[in-house]
Amino acid sequence: MSLFLEEQLDSPLGYFLAQPGQTLKDGTWTIARKLGWGPRSSTWLVISEDDQHRALKILTATATADPTAKNERHFIHKAMEAITSGVPELLDTFEEKDERGRSHFCLLFRLLGSSVEDLRRGNMYHGQNLPVHIVQKVIGDIAECLDELATQNIIHGAVTSDNFLFWSVQRGVDVREAFANVPADKPVTVQGRDGISYPTVKSQPSPNHYTWESQADDIAYATFYLANFAHARQTTATTLDTPKNVQPPEALTGGKIDFKSDVWALGCATYLLLTGKPLFDASYVASPVKVAQETLGKLESLLAESANIAEKDLASTAKFLRMCLTVEIENRATPLELLEGGWVTGGCACGWCGY
Repeated sequence: MSLFLEEQLDSPLGYFLAQPGQTLKDGTWTIARKLGWGPRSSTWLVISEDDQHRALKILTATATADPTAKNERHFIHKAMEAITSGVPELLDTFEEKDERGRSHFCLLFRLLGSSVEDLRRGNMYHGQNLPVHIVQKVIGDIAECLDELATQNIIHGAVTSDNFLFWSVQRGVDVREAFANVPADKPVTVQGRDGISYPTVKSQPSPNHYTWESQADDIAYATFYLANFAHARQTTATTLDTPKNVQPPEALTGGKIDFKSDVWALGCATYLLLTGKPLFDASYVASPVKVAQETLGKLESLLAESANIAEKDLASTAKFLRMCLTVEIENRATPLELLEGGWVTGGCACGWCGY
C-alpha cells in the first residue's frame, strides 16, 4: 500500500517537493496551495507581489529530462493562436532547480477550476454519474474546442474528464473569496521507503458553486476548458498515450490516427459521465474492433441498465455515442458534426467567462 495519498514523492520520477510559502523564479512567485497532480507533474496556486494568482504546473525531473518535455508549450501556443477560449492560457515557462539540483520545467497558466471528473465523483450516492443536461453542456464545450483544434491539425491525445476543467475567477480578491471557506491544507510529513521525510500536501482545486445536482439553467453559465496538452501531437502521428480502453481501434491496431481519434475518446468520456462506468474493459484492448461492434450494438440496453438516463433520452443519447464511436475512422463524426447533431449544448450564457 502506498505511503502517499497523492503523488509518490519517493519515486524515481522526481516530483518537485513544493510546499506553501516557498518562492520560485527568484522570488517572483510564492506557492499558496496545491491545486492538483498527475503522473508527470503537480500543479500549484502561486501569487506574485502585485497579487496575480496563477496556476503553476511543475513537471517531474524525469518528465523534464524527456525529449517531449516542451511539447505542451508548443501545442498550447498553437492552440492559443487559433482558439479564443476553451484552452488554458499559457503565460510563461521557466526551469526551477530542486534541493537535489534536478531541473523541473514549469508552465505558468491563467487559473482554472476543478475538473468534471471531480464533479462526477462528487455524486457519491447515485452511481457517480452526472445528469444528461450537465453532460450535454460539458461535451458541447469540449467538442467546440476539438473542432478548432482540428483546423490546426492538432490531436489533443488526452480527452478524458479529468482534463475538462471549469473556468475560474482570476482577480486576487475573487480568488481569495472563492477559497475563503477552504483553508489551505498544511503539509504533513511522511517518511518514504527510502527513509527520507517528505512534506505532503493535499490537492485543493479552485472551487465553484456547481454540483452534480446543478440545474440546466445554472450549468448553462459554466464554461469548460480542455486542459493538459502534454500528450498532444500533429495528425501525422501513429500512437496515443491515453489509457488503452479509451483509445480508438485505429490506435490499437496500428492504423493512422487523426483528430477523429479524439472524438472516440470524447464518446468514451461521455459514457463515463452519464453512467459512472467506463464503456470498455480489458477485453476491448485485446479485440478492439470485435468488442466495440458488440458493445455499440447494445448501447440502448447498457444506458437503460445504468438507470441514470430517462427513457425519453435513450435514443438521442445512443445516437450521439454511435456518432463518436464509429469503428471506421472515415465514417466517424467530426467535432463539427457532433455540434450540429442536436444532442450537445455549448457556450456560456453569461457571455464573459472566456475573457
